[in-house]
Amino acid sequence: MSCLKLHWPQTLSLYPPSVADWSNEPAEEGAPVILSFPGRNRLAGNRQIDLLNRARLIFANRHCPEGSRAAVVPIDSEAALMSRNRMPIPGTGRLIGFECDCCGHSWSAE
Repeated sequence: MSCLKLHWPQTLSLYPPSVADWSNEPAEEGAPVILSFPGRNRLAGNRQIDLLNRARLIFANRHCPEGSRAAVVPIDSEAALMSRNRMPIPGTGRLIGFECDCCGHSWSAE
């Protein structure tokens, strides 16, 4: 068995407690100590914003400016991340531009 004691709060909430609820006062002898760990959503926040910006950029450039066709393919500059099966993960490379499959026109991502 572990010596680690778990504390279960009396009220359950989907939202984290406010800063005022946590006290920075030193705990008295024998009182439980609350350890804080970084939340998962705080660590993944920048990655989610990057994915949203990429999706918005692809949506804004979904038509060719020359022929107004919808056969546009995004072009990545870097190799995509590889999964554990050595398969590329779509959408993980750096988006540098777009190319039309019909007329061959290419333009940079802005």
